[in-house]
Amino acid sequence: MQWQELSEIELRQIYYFLEVVQSHNNVTEAAKRIGIQQPPLSQRIKALEAFLSHNQPQEVKLFDRHKRPMALTEAGQAFQADAQQALIYLERAITNARQASQGTIGRLAIGMNNSIANTMLPEIVQTFSQRFPKVDLELHEVTIQQEVQMLKKHQLDVIFQRASTFPETDSALSIQPILEEYFVVALPSHHALASRSTIPLTAIANEAILLPSLDVLPFYEKIITLCREAGFEPKINPTVTVTGVVTLLSMVAAGIGVSILPNHVQTLQREGVVYRSLQNATLNRRIAIVWRREDRSVVLHQFLKVVQEVMNLSLLDSW
Repeated sequence: MQWQELSEIELRQIYYFLEVVQSHNNVTEAAKRIGIQQPPLSQRIKALEAFLSHNQPQEVKLFDRHKRPMALTEAGQAFQADAQQALIYLERAITNARQASQGTIGRLAIGMNNSIANTMLPEIVQTFSQRFPKVDLELHEVTIQQEVQMLKKHQLDVIFQRASTFPETDSALSIQPILEEYFVVALPSHHALASRSTIPLTAIANEAILLPSLDVLPFYEKIITLCREAGFEPKINPTVTVTGVVTLLSMVAAGIGVSILPNHVQTLQREGVVYRSLQNATLNRRIAIVWRREDRSVVLHQFLKVVQEVMNLSLLDSW
């Protein structure tokens, strides 16, 4: 498209032309509606026709001025249809630009895990969607191994990461802890320990323990370490390899063993399973929200503000 040629046309000329058409091709009536004198309006229309006639084999006329009342020519009819659409798109472009600058339209790709999905994510998403209904939220469940690389490759805009500690050396990322989760014991509902409100770690020394795959979730290695510090070697069931929490809880309900899981699993009311607090066992993990430090997306920062609000966090300059 020859944008340079369009620089010679005035938007006002198109607007005046359409006003004349909407005034039933009556220049006098259009001038009253616009709030100018008739001669300047007529001059603007003629200037538009002169622009359209530039380098053309014959003069382009938008109106047949020999008719009474004046009528649109074929050229005028063709120009009106597309010029009207052009102004509609221009108006839309102006509106979209203004909304985008405020973060009220756009797209945000979020990487999530079951820790945040089972706790605060529903409220965060609901609050954000109610406040910014025109922003498209893309929710992706990702593994620990995937999430940071997807963030750095711009496949995700923000992630929720879980770890006992977070690296402070990655200058490309901003990391802000938002939630701390503790761990509970998941027991078959008919288990002898189910009658207790809290359970010391040593009470499950002789129990078969079911844990998620350490290859996928290496954090659970800390549970093994905690058991050893309590004075016993945990009996990890070698015949069960499970990654998903729902499947693991099904194994617990079947009486195959007990498990130690983050407290968010308590939102999963699995029949045949009860949850009990760990006694005198310090085991916790933090969840942080992570984004690219250089990302200046208004939509992203509106999302971060909603997270702050929902999580009751103090406002930080870095957000």
